[in-house]
Amino acid sequence: MLNIAALSLALTLAAVFAGALFGGAARYALTRIIHNAHAATFAANVVGSTVAGFAVTTPVAWQLALGVGFAGALSTWSTFAKELGELIKAKKHSEALRYGLSTAVIGILAAWFGLRWGLRAFGA
Repeated sequence: MLNIAALSLALTLAAVFAGALFGGAARYALTRIIHNAHAATFAANVVGSTVAGFAVTTPVAWQLALGVGFAGALSTWSTFAKELGELIKAKKHSEALRYGLSTAVIGILAAWFGLRWGLRAFGA
């Protein structure tokens, strides 16, 4: 007898894993291409936000692969928080403020752009 719940879980995990495989590879590529740590983190988070915004307009399996897997593995909000904390600890308050605000504002705009892009692509 086919266990639908187990099959559903396996497909969910496969979708997330597939997306994460490519998202992790993209994050690694960004760190090799962009040699400034803050710029690489910023780029990863902006692209991840764009993909996450786009993903919410797609069918559920694609939401899992793109939003949870790819965007989750690509984006690095914990690294962003660590870098922000290091700037504050080093008393580079104006740089921390610029970095924090620009990441938040551009990340939100990127998610909005991804959402609009997805709505246009899928006509939802």
